[in-house]
Amino acid sequence: MDVGNWVNVIDEGGNICATGQYLGLGVPSKDVQARYPHLKHYAVQVEGQVRYYPAGFHTLVLKS
Repeated sequence: MDVGNWVNVIDEGGNICATGQYLGLGVPSKDVQARYPHLKHYAVQVEGQVRYYPAGFHTLVLKS
């Protein structure tokens, strides 16, 4: 997966919970106030807002 790709974010139940542009993977800084700050997160820009999805609970699939 490359930065800039359009992706669907899949939750634990197998449902698409968001669609947006992939920005990268990493541990978020404290100012993000992530629910699971010790886990790596996918950064995805959804409707102009950057959202962070824990990699252990979400999967990204390239949008077709």
